[in-house]
Amino acid sequence: MIRSTEFQFGSPWVLALMVVLPLVIVSLFWLERRRWQTTPGKGALAESERVRRLLAACLVFSVGATLGGVFSTFWVLLVSQSPPYESPLFLGGLSLLGLVVVLAAVAIGFKRRHRPVLILSTASLLGGIPEGRPSLFRFLAPLLRLSAVALLLLALARPQVATTEADVFTEGMDMVLTLDVSTSMRAVDFAPAIRPRDRKSRIDGAKEVIGRFIKQRQQDRLGLVVFAADAFTQCPLTLDYSVVHNILGAIKTGVIDDGTAIGNAIIVSVNRLKESEAKSKVIILLTDGDDNASKITPMQAAEIAKQQNIKIFPILVGKGGRVPYPVKDVFGHTHYRQVEIRTDPELLKNIASVSQGKFYRAVDEQALEEDFQDILDHMEKTRLMDPGKFTRTTEVFQLALLPAVLAILLELALRWTVFRRFP
Repeated sequence: MIRSTEFQFGSPWVLALMVVLPLVIVSLFWLERRRWQTTPGKGALAESERVRRLLAACLVFSVGATLGGVFSTFWVLLVSQSPPYESPLFLGGLSLLGLVVVLAAVAIGFKRRHRPVLILSTASLLGGIPEGRPSLFRFLAPLLRLSAVALLLLALARPQVATTEADVFTEGMDMVLTLDVSTSMRAVDFAPAIRPRDRKSRIDGAKEVIGRFIKQRQQDRLGLVVFAADAFTQCPLTLDYSVVHNILGAIKTGVIDDGTAIGNAIIVSVNRLKESEAKSKVIILLTDGDDNASKITPMQAAEIAKQQNIKIFPILVGKGGRVPYPVKDVFGHTHYRQVEIRTDPELLKNIASVSQGKFYRAVDEQALEEDFQDILDHMEKTRLMDPGKFTRTTEVFQLALLPAVLAILLELALRWTVFRRFP
């Protein structure tokens, strides 16, 4: 699974409306400069009244256009399932918002062209007042308004976070690990070759090797079957190796009725693989004894596996013959005595031959690990997953809409308090 995240706009063409903002900003600074360079001429009162009416009309139309544009565009974005640019209502809302920008530019132009005047009976009182310089903070309110407009346009462009998840081709095989848990697996003849005097039971050695084998898997689906006098599925085929490893760690001998039912174990393992679509289907059979409890003969089970295109790789665990076996005395102390454990390597060889697998014999952990690696080298690999792609988009226009509202509120607060003008 490959996952990627990218930022995109659902309606990128809306950003084209933002080209008017630099023009508005340039016009604002130019008109503000002219404002302080010009003086009122004759007919200032009449002109002031006309400007006041024009500004009032622009304000009324701007409020109506803003409400109508915001309602129309966001209604389409929230309700419509089709692309918004296909909706006439959405296009009409954008037109209204564009009209607001035009009206704002017109209003700024007229307001900056004419300075309000105050008629006094005499100008002698103003002679002693020093001439002040305009503060740079006078641009704060207009910039807040322009920022609000820019953020609104950004929100209308529908910024999105797109998360794409894609399946990739993976090669692997389906394998069922079939483990003998009869009491004979307690024999302690599975010591490493470099430490022949160590006492390690067959079941513990097999579990350690299988555990390391599971940790090395990345693309193979694994299943787990245990058997003694009967066979049971402990874990179906899965790619969740942690689950298989945890189940393996809890396996013990003596839980199932004692015996060795190799035929039953093969049939249960075949049932786990028969629905598989993988080209390579494998049963790795680990046992240390002769078949003595099967309800179906191992050779019949092997024929069924062959019909299902399933290969069986039997591994005979342990040396066979007389081996040390742990027993407890009446005081609970563990002692070891030599016990004869029957094996039938010819049976396992025939099972491997019928199912087109290979027979192995492991007398210690190193040999068992080499057997597992050799099995992998013999098997073909197949693709388990078809490629697919899924993209999930998350709308984040709220991140631009909220600062726009805050900018508008701050701009109004400044104009009504710190930057309030008279008249």
